[in-house]
Amino acid sequence: MISALIILFCILLAFFLIMFVLSLKVQFSIYNKRYDGNKNLRYFSAGDFQGLLAESIEFSSDKGQTLRGYLYRDANTKSPKALIIFSHGYGAGHTAYTTELNYFVRAGFWVLAYDGTGCVLSEGRNLKGFDQGVIDLRYAIRYVNKEPRFAPLKKILVGHSWGGFSVMNAVGEDGIGGAVAICGFISGAKVLAQNSIGRKIPALTFAVEWFLKLFARISFGKNANQNSIRSLQATEKPIFLLYGSEDRTVSFPKNGEVMKKTFQSSDHVKILICKGKAHNPYLSMSAEKTMKETFSQIAKMKKKDSVAAKILYEAIDYSKITEEDPEIMREIVSFIDGVIQKK
Repeated sequence: MISALIILFCILLAFFLIMFVLSLKVQFSIYNKRYDGNKNLRYFSAGDFQGLLAESIEFSSDKGQTLRGYLYRDANTKSPKALIIFSHGYGAGHTAYTTELNYFVRAGFWVLAYDGTGCVLSEGRNLKGFDQGVIDLRYAIRYVNKEPRFAPLKKILVGHSWGGFSVMNAVGEDGIGGAVAICGFISGAKVLAQNSIGRKIPALTFAVEWFLKLFARISFGKNANQNSIRSLQATEKPIFLLYGSEDRTVSFPKNGEVMKKTFQSSDHVKILICKGKAHNPYLSMSAEKTMKETFSQIAKMKKKDSVAAKILYEAIDYSKITEEDPEIMREIVSFIDGVIQKK
């Protein structure tokens, strides 16, 4: 009996240590580096869009690190309808979304967009963690709330992917009228576990998630392990959630479908499931298809011939992969218009 218990203990200890090391590897591979975009890709700037102005802005986040970005506006828009505070997704900074930012400006808004800690224009040795995105957004909101020129404007949060997660968990901040979250995940630890061990051995997702939550607690203390469901349940502010039914980056069944079931009867949460769309539902079906095919081809070629891969990068037709879905973009603007018209 004692021998059996010793064997069981050794097995459990070995499992614990293996999961710990695996989780630590996942943690460091994603969070322990900067994200400065892909040097082979072109990121649009204000100069690529007629009449789009970009004024440099900067503010401090939680540890004193300077976050930088721009206030985007139209030269002819003296009285904007509202101020949109935009939170970008994982992998690059806010200029990966300049086409969308320009759309919002053309719709009559000012847009304040910045790069998070450890990303592109902003300071920080590394990303730190997905919870850092929520912290950075809260400091962006504080910056906006202290600026006299923004005082008359309603403030709306908009974010995609990691930014969607940040938006859902910061919408309760003072001065914010509502939010639009596109493909935002429920939990940072959960989505990271789903996209690492979960893709190969789904049964072990829970173990990696547990360790990632522990690491987050060590890194962020009381700000650790933000949860989008809890945050949306704690507010009555209007929220618009958009998800692609075919999204595999932020797994739709494990995120979008869960949010739909949780909030389908909610009065303050609007949910739109974009049929056939993947992780960028604001793009046209054609753009998503072209993007997937293009980057899949490049990924395969990089393993064989880096020079040939670079040629493929140079041949990218950006007009095709940034083509927006006008219906989805109109839905977003219509929602924001509805929010700012409420007293």
